[in-house]
Amino acid sequence: MQIIKAFQDFKLTDTQVSLALDFYGKKYKFTEKSIAYMFFILEEIFDLQDDEIYNSLTDTSFITRQSDYIDKKHYPHDRGIDAIIIDEENKIVHLFNFKHISNYEKAKNAKFESNEIDKVLNFLTAVFERKPDANSNPKILEKLNEIFSAQEKGVMFSFQIYFSANIYEGFTTDEENRLAERLKMFRGTGFQYILLDSIVQKLTSYSEQLDARFKIVDNHFFEKSEFGRRALIVEIYAKDLIRIVSNDKELRNNLEADDILINQSYINENAFEDNVRVYKEQGTNVNKNIKSTALDEQESKKFFFYNNGITITCEEFDYRGHRAMPIILKGLQIVNGSQTIHSLKDAMTENKDFFDDISLLCRIYETKDQSFKNKIAEYTNNQNPVTNRDIRSIDVVQIKLEKELVASGYYYERKKNQHKDKNKEERIDAEKLGQAMLSYYVQMPGEAKNKKSIIFSTKYNEIFDNNITAEKALKAYRLYIEIENKKIDLLESKPFLSHATYYIMYFISLIASNDELMNFYDKAIEYIEFIRGKEKEKLKEKFSDAVLFKGSTPKAYLSELGL
Repeated sequence: MQIIKAFQDFKLTDTQVSLALDFYGKKYKFTEKSIAYMFFILEEIFDLQDDEIYNSLTDTSFITRQSDYIDKKHYPHDRGIDAIIIDEENKIVHLFNFKHISNYEKAKNAKFESNEIDKVLNFLTAVFERKPDANSNPKILEKLNEIFSAQEKGVMFSFQIYFSANIYEGFTTDEENRLAERLKMFRGTGFQYILLDSIVQKLTSYSEQLDARFKIVDNHFFEKSEFGRRALIVEIYAKDLIRIVSNDKELRNNLEADDILINQSYINENAFEDNVRVYKEQGTNVNKNIKSTALDEQESKKFFFYNNGITITCEEFDYRGHRAMPIILKGLQIVNGSQTIHSLKDAMTENKDFFDDISLLCRIYETKDQSFKNKIAEYTNNQNPVTNRDIRSIDVVQIKLEKELVASGYYYERKKNQHKDKNKEERIDAEKLGQAMLSYYVQMPGEAKNKKSIIFSTKYNEIFDNNITAEKALKAYRLYIEIENKKIDLLESKPFLSHATYYIMYFISLIASNDELMNFYDKAIEYIEFIRGKEKEKLKEKFSDAVLFKGSTPKAYLSELGL
């Protein structure tokens, strides 16, 4: 596929990096666009919060600006790994190699250098053989210790490497093949690019109404109308399913489209806006099984029986006839089936020979009721883990809280980046608020840091109960902000504070006797330093602040602290 090297793409990304530099550079004391680029990607592409980005960065050029605990004369190495996200809940470690090019003339012909492959491979060897290089910077060693600690508890991680740069191409074909071959040595490890094309696609994605047509298989359909709603159950060919979510408007309505046109098209991700998952590119056994079944001559004929089918909502559907009739869909959304469709598209691109025999069940619901759509999405998703935040975003409690917070001068983001056009200091992210309240009110600081998924699932009703008010929410949120801001000023003398925010909140919740919560900050720090001293004495070289503050160990010392 020909790569279009558009200056506009470079400029758009550069503008966003400049905005990141303006905000994060002031906050974290740096002036380089190369560092701002890392913040921009981790926030925009991976939806990380400020503190999560800070804690994930292992880049030496960044961390040497944050603390004196690094020997700045020798600049220990980051081993080509500029950020590490350890996701114990989903058992995956994300590794990032970032590059930033300062001008378009260099960027348009730049590729990743081959030595970056060797750096990453050497790092993976250190991880898999559990032999970290002693000359790695302290943040790298801390992250490795955290990985090893989780593995000792039985966590089996997979690893995903991201090569990200504001350029148009990755490695040369030969180097890319070399990397793919070498990664076979490291079980459960893959890599992907985050380059200008995918960055710009994310920045420019927008909502659009998708209309499409397809023919059902024979007369295999059933309609149900009740309570003012309509549902249609049909059998659909896999090729048609891929076609109706194409980014080509004409193709979506072309009932006679051939396989070549379908294969040449791309999936329109706007078709999945109401879906509560994000497609994980061949990252789970479910996806791999879907693809392998579609590529097997005999098993592909049984696909209908193996797959749960897909669920579509639309504003309107219409059809005429009784056999192989066209179904007209207006405003379609795939609310269950993203994994299936993406896996089938991958399989068809690889080999379309068996696709004439592949069909699957399709449930179509006609409704303009967003609440009803969300319930359908929630109740029909069961193959892969479901993210609950978007489902909860329409909860009346969330809507009331948003309205009340507006009156207090804040834009509450029930959905991620809902008020992206507003000033950052005036935005409150629902997940971040949930973390603050989980720590302060529910008194689960370890879980607030390491198990965010419970905020919108098992602990949702406890955090966002019917008694929640803007005043109560802001009490916890403002405490969180004050602690985070104070952390930046104290990191040189107390680097452990980068991990301890939620435990500081927890201890303040235990000892505060009035609403001047920061008056109890120093006492909370005393408790934390006491606990750290005890744990360091016990664990010696295995001690890790990151591990300590994402678990429940500090609570074991409450009696010794007189609490």
